[in-house]
Amino acid sequence: MWGYELITGYVFINTEKGRTLDVVTKVAKIKGVKTACVITGTFDIVATFEVKDVKDVGEMVARGIDSVDGVSLTQTAICVKCCSK
Repeated sequence: MWGYELITGYVFINTEKGRTLDVVTKVAKIKGVKTACVITGTFDIVATFEVKDVKDVGEMVARGIDSVDGVSLTQTAICVKCCSK
């Protein structure tokens, strides 16, 4: 790392029944979250994030996303290598 790269990743979120649309709106407003999308499949929501330090991931998830009323489960995946066109 060169000191200017951001840590990127995803937080997969399950919500309590009937709470998904409310939760996705609140998650999208959390510092570090770039996008929050309602998805199909195992999880209800996926949030993409960019933060400056790995400790910021913990803060964002534990004090941010996990504290949103209606969130029942989170799973975080940090990118170790990203490629684009």
